Amino acid sequence: MLLLSSLFLISLFSFVDFVFAIGCPDVHPLLEFKSSADSADFLSSWSESTDPCSGSWVGVTCRNARVTRLVLQGMNLTGSIQALTRLDQLRLLSLQHNNLSTVSKAAALDLSGLKNMKLLYLSFNRFSGNFPSGISSLRRLRLLDLSHNRFSGYIPGEDLRQLPHLVTLLLEENSFTGPLINIPEALSEFNVSDNNLVGEIPESLSFFPVDSFLRNQNLCGKPLSVNCSKKSLRSDPLPLSLSGKEHRGPKLTRNLLLLIILADALALLMILALVFFCCYKWAKRAEDPPKKQWQLSSRTGGNRDRKRGGGEEEMVFFEGCEGFQRVEDLLRASAEMLGKGIVGTTYKAVMDGGKVVVVKRVRERRNRKEVWPSLRQVGRLRHDNVVALRAFYYSKEEMLLVYDFLRNSSLHSLLHGNRGPGRTPLGWTTRLLLSAGAAKGLAFLHYSCQTKMAHGHLTSSNILVDNNWNACISDFGLHLLLPPSSRSFSPSKAYKAPELVASSNNHHNNKVPQECDVYSFGVIILEILTGKTPGDGDVDLVKWVRGTVREEWTSEVFDLELLREREMEEEMVGLLQVALLCSAPEPKDRPKMGIVHKMIEEIGARGSSGRRGGGLSSPATYLSSSGSSPALSDDGAPNRNLF
Repeated sequence: MLLLSSLFLISLFSFVDFVFAIGCPDVHPLLEFKSSADSADFLSSWSESTDPCSGSWVGVTCRNARVTRLVLQGMNLTGSIQALTRLDQLRLLSLQHNNLSTVSKAAALDLSGLKNMKLLYLSFNRFSGNFPSGISSLRRLRLLDLSHNRFSGYIPGEDLRQLPHLVTLLLEENSFTGPLINIPEALSEFNVSDNNLVGEIPESLSFFPVDSFLRNQNLCGKPLSVNCSKKSLRSDPLPLSLSGKEHRGPKLTRNLLLLIILADALALLMILALVFFCCYKWAKRAEDPPKKQWQLSSRTGGNRDRKRGGGEEEMVFFEGCEGFQRVEDLLRASAEMLGKGIVGTTYKAVMDGGKVVVVKRVRERRNRKEVWPSLRQVGRLRHDNVVALRAFYYSKEEMLLVYDFLRNSSLHSLLHGNRGPGRTPLGWTTRLLLSAGAAKGLAFLHYSCQTKMAHGHLTSSNILVDNNWNACISDFGLHLLLPPSSRSFSPSKAYKAPELVASSNNHHNNKVPQECDVYSFGVIILEILTGKTPGDGDVDLVKWVRGTVREEWTSEVFDLELLREREMEEEMVGLLQVALLCSAPEPKDRPKMGIVHKMIEEIGARGSSGRRGGGLSSPATYLSSSGSSPALSDDGAPNRNLF
């Protein structure tokens, strides 16, 4: 009986092992790695009797019974990682701050088995030998961190150019040699400092900061201060007195020397004459009155107080209007054009006292009786997240709207401006705060208007950022100023709700319900999360996001710049849920803006415990520090079936 019991138990354990092996084919590579690398038994939870995908194995995350994430940082692991390269469904592998090494100095680390890898962190270990082989097989790779190791040999630029999604390449503190050659153009973060590289930095890499190339003694070219001249690349010929050879170059005769001196003197006189001429012109221009870059109608009325004029001509001032008292003050202001929008041209005007305002000149408009109530209502609205209308001027010939001037540009510029090397990425905390501020401002506008007035053409371009980095809604209700037959009002289709796109009747009457604003706001949140411009390349951003999170992985939608953030996946997915609620196809399914604002605030509150000091800090704080640590996630939130 004892023998039969023993045989039964052995068979049972063998069957369990067989079941686990079938349920998760990644068991054996993981256990092989543990046996060779975990001498201190930090991975004691990795047991043959349990399933790696049960959630009990430290550092292991699975999807569909396959290991997709392995995070084992600072666990004093030693030995080779070659067994882990058989985990062909890994998206993220982080082994930073261990004592791992290659099998031998002669054999390079082979990564060809990690075909689905996206984020690979191997920094602060003892890897040596040549650059890992098989790197060109990792076609989905976005980040590669081999810094602070002992790698040597050439950097394989040809293999790296075959990685279309690679945005971060960190190779500092190694012993790489040879020249730098062109590598992927999509890179936004790159560092090869503290190596033994030689030659000229390629032009495609010269846009990275100087810190990316320091302490390579034989490296030259921009952005380094070392010139790649012939003198620095090869030795100069010895002078005659030292070489013992006769100098056979052309000799400078006395007449030729005098001719050169005369030519130099003449050139100097011409330069001085040009400088005096320019100074004279500038001095004369300073005496003349400044030329206007914009002009009002010649029929502008006379002096006015807070409200003056009669008939079809009127200048009205609202609370907080400073720097000018009459329309003539606007006339005298120096101004520059900022751009043209759906209702007219926008100018930046500087008053005599230095006050700066924005003046919007409306091309077409309704008659005074129709315009007045809407402008009166908008002019009384005051909120920290709304750009205030300070005054307006109405005459038979034209209409001017005067707003506060905000210096920090628009949300659109912050998201899409200067993409590429040298750009300061817009950090996650900043994006979340701007989302919350914009939602708060739009909610205020919706609830403060008794007539249920809507913004009408909300886009990321008319969400401005003030000096304190608050998001402010601008151009509220401008569509109501245009005549019903006007074709000027044609907001970007990418931001328009489906019911507006389908109904030409609503478009001609300029009647836009508040539910359409909610849809537009949802598109803006998707723009913040994805970094993509709505309508770019005729791609419907809402449909693309919904299709991606339904068919593949949630993380595919997030902006590559957000990979630099750390452990914010849950907040990102939470905001993504809010965006998809706002952009629901049916108006009745969209939440009110007050609810939207509360949901975004709750996302920030849940994440505040992980931020120093608690709560959401000023966005300006995060602009300079958002890129300090890369993210340890490739596929979003823990629950990927939310959509």
